[in-house]
Amino acid sequence: MNRFVWLGLVVLVVAGLWTGGWFYAAGETRNALNTLGANPEAGMTCETLDITGFPFRFDLACTGATIVDGDITVTVAGIKGSVLVYNPTHAVISAQAPIGISDAFTGSQRRIDFQSAEASIRLEAADPLLGLTGEGWRLARASLVAEQPRWSDTLAGETLIGSASHLEAHLIDMPERHEPERGLSALAAYARLDDVQAPAFEIAGGEVSLEAELSGLPDDLRAFATPDAVQRWRDAGGQLKLVRLEGTAGEEFVRSNGTLALDSAARVEGQIQLTSKGLVERTGTLIPEDWKGVLLGAQAADGSYSQTLNLRGGFIFAGLMPVGQLAPLF
Repeated sequence: MNRFVWLGLVVLVVAGLWTGGWFYAAGETRNALNTLGANPEAGMTCETLDITGFPFRFDLACTGATIVDGDITVTVAGIKGSVLVYNPTHAVISAQAPIGISDAFTGSQRRIDFQSAEASIRLEAADPLLGLTGEGWRLARASLVAEQPRWSDTLAGETLIGSASHLEAHLIDMPERHEPERGLSALAAYARLDDVQAPAFEIAGGEVSLEAELSGLPDDLRAFATPDAVQRWRDAGGQLKLVRLEGTAGEEFVRSNGTLALDSAARVEGQIQLTSKGLVERTGTLIPEDWKGVLLGAQAADGSYSQTLNLRGGFIFAGLMPVGQLAPLF
């Protein structure tokens, strides 16, 4: 038997193994989704489910998706996901509008519309060999970009809550903050909304941006699904650092920064600095007139307000005055 015959046999064997592996993975994916949909209290079902892309991709298309989590039911016109076989750590996901959100407990009904929405998720493992068993994967980057998002209340007719011309949000791993010996990682968060419209607050042409850092997170994604995930984050000394939160509309603005964590009793503690201009006037009757100065601070010569909110011992303090109480998170 000459070498060309041997080469042909090798090609056939490899092709057969590849084909079998692809269809096996596709079948396991379908079975996992069917199992997920079998739980009436927390699951996902599709009116139609297609898995295509052989031989080099896995393309999943779910139309008429229904996601249930307790009292919350989410319906999505369509969800598509795509993964390259030779790059399985990177997934691209898109959705079709509308997305309906209903709460059986409160009776609320919301709808999210958009022109387009696409997410990208990339994972990485410190040890690729262990990663084959599902161990040690952490988030490298997750991004969401949506054009013309629109959020409406649909309980009685349709009332616009808010809209924007562009939305983008990113979670990015901070490798310099990774602590493999403790199994901890950190993420940087960025988000932006352009041309915000919020009729209830008489906001038109607003801009919102967020920059934050989350530390003390597990570096194994499986840990996020455990019941004690929040407690483990607290015990690891996890913090939410609000680097900058800013909303502007013309000459009016709201700016905030600070750091939050959980104390030994699982209550939020930390400090938030709040500076605003025009916010006091926009609160209307939402905040009693006597409390506006307490919560948002005294007015400066330029018309802005500033206040420091301290959270400790289960209470919220505006300066030295307690203005609210917080329940433990677990």
